[in-house]
Amino acid sequence: MILQSIENVLVRVNEPIASVGKRISGLLLMVMTSIVLLQIFYRYLLGSPLNWTDELSSYLMIYMTYLCLPLIYLANQNIAMTFWVEKIEGKRISHLLMFFVHIFALLTIVVWIYFGWSFFLKGNVMANSLPFKMYYVYIIPPVLFCVTLLSVVQKIISELNKFVNYKKFN
Repeated sequence: MILQSIENVLVRVNEPIASVGKRISGLLLMVMTSIVLLQIFYRYLLGSPLNWTDELSSYLMIYMTYLCLPLIYLANQNIAMTFWVEKIEGKRISHLLMFFVHIFALLTIVVWIYFGWSFFLKGNVMANSLPFKMYYVYIIPPVLFCVTLLSVVQKIISELNKFVNYKKFN
């Protein structure tokens, strides 16, 4: 019962976060598309390419990727090799296996946060063609990985709850 309560709280926290990330990513995709179209216009129609569009598009893609991480993780849309999981799907052991998979993901993300933060601290350099420091790009991975941790914890609690309260359906 307590696991279900914790999971419910995490769902109420994570769903709005994932939704906001999705909406901001969609907006950034529109901005990135506009920038690329602007670059095409300047390069091929005016014969004078802009030097900042590729770099800004790359940064926007980084932001979009990390903003979507919580949504992707919650929806089980991350890249996975599922042939082992599919063989035991519907069995109690599958929830224990997924529990450990999510624990491994949590540990991996913690390592990424640590090294991402170290990288951020070295970001006191200017972007190549844009007038800002790289701090603004380097801060996104550790911050949004911290946000993604909430999704991972929700999945851990969910699998633990399913394992503890397993009921076989015929």
